[in-house]
Amino acid sequence: MSVRLVDEVFLDLRAARDWYDRKSFGLGDEFADLFFTIARGLPDVSLHHAIDETGYRPIRMPRFTAVIYYDLTDIEIVVVGVLVNGRNASALKNRG
Repeated sequence: MSVRLVDEVFLDLRAARDWYDRKSFGLGDEFADLFFTIARGLPDVSLHHAIDETGYRPIRMPRFTAVIYYDLTDIEIVVVGVLVNGRNASALKNRG
């Protein structure tokens, strides 16, 4: 099963990367690397996460205060967002 990132995910990633780099230089790169590692591995674990109140499946990123949200279709896994530091999940509306 393939993994697709919606356009808004790249905006989420840029904002998160910048935020983490302000905390510690290079931390934003570590965040982005871990995000893409998890995204690539979603086909192996996609059914392990239940749908939450957002209507998507969340997966927490270890070491970071971030959650990746994704949806399953018959043909692909669609990553709809990555929210950092308790950012309001209403930002996920109308994505995917």
